[in-house]
Amino acid sequence: MSPKHVDYSLYLVTDSSLVPEGATFLGQIEQALQGGVTLVQLREKESDTGPFIQLALQVKQLTQKYNVPLIINDRLDVAIAVDADGVHIGQDDMPLHKARQMLGHKKIIGVSVNNIEEATVAIQGGADYLGIGAVWYTSTKQLKKQPLGVVGVQNILKSMESHPIPTVAIGGITPENTSELFVGSRTDKLHLDGFAIVSAIMASADPKATCARWIETIRADRAKLGIKEHTDVDDAVSFAIQAASNIKANSPMVHHITNYVVINDNANATLAVGASPIMSTNREEMEELAAVNGALVLNMGTLNDISTMILAAQANARHGNPVVLDPVGTGATQFRRTTTDRFLKECDLTIIKGNGGEILSMAGRGGRSRGVDSVGQTDEENAVLAVKELAQKHGCIVGMTGPIDYISDGKRVFAIENGDQLMPCITGSGCMATSVVACFAAANRSDYLLATVGGILTLNVASELAANRSEVHGPGSFRAALIDELYNITNSPSILKQYARIRVIA
Repeated sequence: MSPKHVDYSLYLVTDSSLVPEGATFLGQIEQALQGGVTLVQLREKESDTGPFIQLALQVKQLTQKYNVPLIINDRLDVAIAVDADGVHIGQDDMPLHKARQMLGHKKIIGVSVNNIEEATVAIQGGADYLGIGAVWYTSTKQLKKQPLGVVGVQNILKSMESHPIPTVAIGGITPENTSELFVGSRTDKLHLDGFAIVSAIMASADPKATCARWIETIRADRAKLGIKEHTDVDDAVSFAIQAASNIKANSPMVHHITNYVVINDNANATLAVGASPIMSTNREEMEELAAVNGALVLNMGTLNDISTMILAAQANARHGNPVVLDPVGTGATQFRRTTTDRFLKECDLTIIKGNGGEILSMAGRGGRSRGVDSVGQTDEENAVLAVKELAQKHGCIVGMTGPIDYISDGKRVFAIENGDQLMPCITGSGCMATSVVACFAAANRSDYLLATVGGILTLNVASELAANRSEVHGPGSFRAALIDELYNITNSPSILKQYARIRVIA
């Protein structure tokens, strides 16, 4: 499952043959983006490799300008050449497992399906989303199978209720029949996440206006059915509660390559929330561990064997496991800055969790460290920009801990105001937060942003409860009580509702 949070609402599939006279291919795409298209698939079946790559690079400039993902239809070579956000494959294209091997787990892979069996196979194979269709007859593609109609789409959605992933419908969809399809195909638990459109946008005389009206229709239909457009605080807390239960139920293994000072506390925190820690630095077993692992923690506190850390990260990425980097003291020395750059370039990171000094330094927005500790504070605007920009740049989740914690996936930003003042008084509290985040990510791969929020929230609430215990008189007794409260909260996670102080910033 890709860690990217993708908005599939209005999904443009290109076709240069449909561009009206007097308009240009790139102009149609940019106008569609201005109108609100949320994802672009470049589909040019007749183009040779060289021209296709050149065109893809031009389209990528546009999609990056509007912060919208670019998907390449079928051609993995082109997707890799231009570093697109993913590919879309049909039933007659490259097998899904081969595509995943080539692209890795951070890229988006969509699969076209026309029946329940194809949908089941794609979901089991690890598709990030399904393209369901054709819904109705279409002039842009010669159909090999009968159109599904609204009921056919609904039947596929019903079959997915126990293993849901995002879905888009395609084939003969117009502004006039979108509401009929959205409302009519909805099941008790699922609804379409978006609509893939070709001719109605590419052939439009005014793509911007067409897309703007379409987005309004989609939002209005969702509002009528009580479907939220954005994740709110209640959603985040509910996710955290379920996520904690998932850790206890699944007991994922979390492999740590961490600093020597905090090994014991990291292991105890991992056990307390219900996961299974292993603290191995032996490069001979990195691949075997990755094959059974739930998540990997890379902690830069003591940097003795960087190549083994990178090897472990690469092995875990191949197996689709989240990799969590704690860039301890990254701004303190040139060696640590250089090492951080290596991790960013050579590893497929899922989450970066650091303190204010570390994250601000990585984002180029100030940030001071004394040794491994953050020094000073930052204003909220700078903090929000730091986590958003860093997440966008590296395609991962970024969490910055401090008096207020800020977490972002590059679009959404949450602020957490929980946490006790005794937390900075014990060695490795930030490292412990990274371990807990990794546990939440290991057992909750559907949304790594909310998993990160859940992990940090849980530790912070545990710190408040620990500090209020009668036997706690300072950092020493607090440290033991913190492990106790992590255990207690994750056994009864509904308590998070009572204590959570979260804000949605964007």
